[in-house]
This record gives sequence, structure tokens and C-alpha cells, in this order.
Amino acid sequence: MSWLRRGVEGNRLLVSWRRNSAVKVWALVSLLIFLAFGKPHADPPGEWRLTQDSEAIVPDAKLRGQIFRALDAAEKAGTSPTISHFKVRAATVVEIAGQEHVVLGGNTEYDLPEAIHGETSVLNHVTADYGADATRHAVRFIAFYGDYSGGAGSCGDCRDYQLASTDWEHLLVASGLSSDHTVKVTRFADQIVCERNFPEVKAEKIALPPGVLEKIVKSAQEARLGGVTLFTTVRHTGAAGLAYSGKIYRAAGGDDAAFHYRYPIGGLLQQAETERDYFLRAILVSGEQGQWPVISYRDRQYGYEASSFNHEAGKPPIQLILTNGQGEYRMTTFEACLPRAFSTVDFRPEAVKEFIRTHRGDR
Repeated sequence: MSWLRRGVEGNRLLVSWRRNSAVKVWALVSLLIFLAFGKPHADPPGEWRLTQDSEAIVPDAKLRGQIFRALDAAEKAGTSPTISHFKVRAATVVEIAGQEHVVLGGNTEYDLPEAIHGETSVLNHVTADYGADATRHAVRFIAFYGDYSGGAGSCGDCRDYQLASTDWEHLLVASGLSSDHTVKVTRFADQIVCERNFPEVKAEKIALPPGVLEKIVKSAQEARLGGVTLFTTVRHTGAAGLAYSGKIYRAAGGDDAAFHYRYPIGGLLQQAETERDYFLRAILVSGEQGQWPVISYRDRQYGYEASSFNHEAGKPPIQLILTNGQGEYRMTTFEACLPRAFSTVDFRPEAVKEFIRTHRGDR
């Protein structure tokens, strides 16, 4: 039996040698991997999951599944952010005749800068593929995939488009964080502030120098007599802005055959900025006699951007004043009427500071 014991002992030595060799080889391979790539990559984030405050907003398991499916698809959505280098990858799931369809969208930037944004892209694709009625009734959410938590809302122009094309009062916005797969869901309606909800205010409570309110009311009403209204049948408005320099700028809305509408608040701001008059105290908007004017969200975006310059210069926000032409007023700020907004200050704060320092003409 000695030969058997010698054979067994030999096999043990062989196995031990092989095991030790395998350990050495694996250690060598691990060392080479570490040297080549550094620390091992973290485990993938796993399945999507709603944040705690989002669970009550999306109690329906089927809708949750659609949101997660859209986020998986949005990760691969095509974009072309040649200016900002910030990808906005969006998707939704629409149910048509009992079948679910994933629709993608992404931002494209070009030239001046100009851009097609992610949310307008995905909604336009739904309309192109399934019709405007599907966009109105079948789009229950827009999901965004990226490295952001969804703290900011849509830009003003995208809010206008969603208001016009979707069942916006029930529309959800889902922001999926790529790093840990958490999903924050909010209601699009939280980004909307109707003019009827602007606080009413007496003329004597509006903090402007004596006689100035009457001047900017008259200026806005006169501006409204102009403009271009070949396609605009309603909501034609005039606006006047008072700068801290004491100058008054005004503009009316203007349309054209390409439907590139020119907005009154944006128009008067451009006039002021052309004169290097960057800080406005108040902007007043006037509409049809006896009616409260409607302020588009794109025009609110222009005002918000201008008001952010005030903030950087240590000045109060621009007062946004509405008049019905009958001595009644409503007043708010662009910050209040465009919740969850963003401006250039959020993306390029130092560039804004330097721009103001080198361009302002009130010194």
C-alpha cells in the first residue's frame, strides 16, 4: 500500500502546486489590471427606483414600469449639444390601441446659439408618429436620463409647447439619475403660474417714483397699437420697461410667415441691452382694454434672464406689472411666475460677472 500512499501524496502535491500557481497567476493578472485601469469599477447602479417623495405621485405599477422603460431607452437617445455640451436625453411611452411604444427625443444645438430642446423633440416625434391627439391624450410623462437630479424645470419656450400640446395638468416629469438610478418625479403643473394668481395690488402700493406708473402704462398701451398681427388674432400685447437709468423702453409683439414670433418683453429688453442698459426696475404689460394680458412663458424666460443680472449686481428683482387698462394692477416677479427656472448665471456665473463688469453703461 506504500505505492498507494505515495500516489495520494503525489496528487496532493500536484493539486497544491496547481492551486498555488493559479493564485499566483490570478494575483499577477489582478495587478496588471490595477496598473492599467486603476481601481476596479463600481458595481452598476442596478434597477431604477423612485425617490421616497415620488412614490406617492406614481402609485400605479404599470406607469412606474413605463417610466423605467423610457429611462432605459433615453440613455441611448441621440443628441447634438455642440455649444453647451450638455446632453438632454428624453423619452416617453405611449399606449396606442393597446400597444406600448417608446418615443425618444434629444437636444440639438446650432449656430447663434439656437436649439431644439429634449422635451419639444420627444413631443414632436409623438405627433409625427401617432398624431396630435396622441400627444394630447397618450403622453402621461416625459422622462429625462442624465447626470442631474431634475432640480430645474423646462425653459419658458418648452413650457409653452407643453401647455399647448399635452394634457399638461396631468403631465409628469421623471428625472432619472444615471449614477445611482434614482428617479425623481414631479408634476409639470408645478412649473405653471397663471396670471390670475398674480397678486392684485393698488397703484399707490407700486414702488415707483411719482407719475412713472402712468408713463409706463401709456407707453405700453401705445406700443400695443403697433407690432405685427397678420397671424396673431388674440393675446396681442404691448410692454414697457423702466430701467434704473430712468429710461423707458417699449415693444409690441410681432409675427411672421415662419411663425418666429417676436415677444414684447424680449423686444424691449433687447432695446435696453443695445444701449448697455442692463438693469431694469419694472416691466408693465398691457393687453385688450378691460382684460388681463397673458404673458407667454418664453417672454417670462427673457425677463428671468434679465432679472438674474439684477441679482448679480445686488439689485432687487424686476417687478412684473399687469394692467387691465381700467386702473387695476397685478404684480409679481419673474422669479415667482417662472418657478424652477434657470438662467445663464446657473451655468456660467463667472462669465456673467465679467460680462456685467465690462459692458454695463450706467457708470
